[in-house]
Amino acid sequence: MKDIVLHVKDIRSLQLLKNVHSDYVPWTGASIHPTALLYLLNDITIHRRKHIVECGAGISTIYICSLLKSLQYDILFHTVDHDRKWLSLIRNYLKDRDLLDYAELVHAPLTDHKECFNGKCTWYDTAELEDKISGPPIDLLFIDGPPANDDNSEYARYPALPYFKPKLSDDFSVVLDDASRRGERLITRRWQEVCGVTFKQSILKGDISVASRGNRYNVL
Repeated sequence: MKDIVLHVKDIRSLQLLKNVHSDYVPWTGASIHPTALLYLLNDITIHRRKHIVECGAGISTIYICSLLKSLQYDILFHTVDHDRKWLSLIRNYLKDRDLLDYAELVHAPLTDHKECFNGKCTWYDTAELEDKISGPPIDLLFIDGPPANDDNSEYARYPALPYFKPKLSDDFSVVLDDASRRGERLITRRWQEVCGVTFKQSILKGDISVASRGNRYNVL
């Protein structure tokens, strides 16, 4: 039943998203749910975010850039990806539509990382992140990468919050995609223990888990 409701909400969300970006975008089975994407855009607008960091470039990158262009106020947006070719495709898409000025695309290859969950893991090269991500504290962190869709990589997104937590603003939202998967469920439990941040999972908001602090308004 929840899957049916989410499917209906995704259809409605797609209609609303056309107001943000009307060009064709190639959605795939791995893409963010339209409802989750709408949640992100609402959060940016309602809370007037100043510094957004996205782990995993994709459709969300395109829509966030389109929104930032329409909002016309100062927002810093960094999107991180390990795949140079994929990042180049995103760059060209944004450039062709005069959206490239609204995002800083950061290529950070995957390397062995010390902050792991349940054994060894690879995550974005933190030397690249330190070099290329700067600015005010981060008030929206969206985690949709690295890929974590098989048994060998299901905990690949764990290092994100331990790394970025010291860089978060006093008022923030952290959004984790694919929240119903086993790996992501276990990751959020560990984050709550280690980082002291409480997550709420919502399938009907697009299969995301959200942690927030200091936000005055609820995001629909």
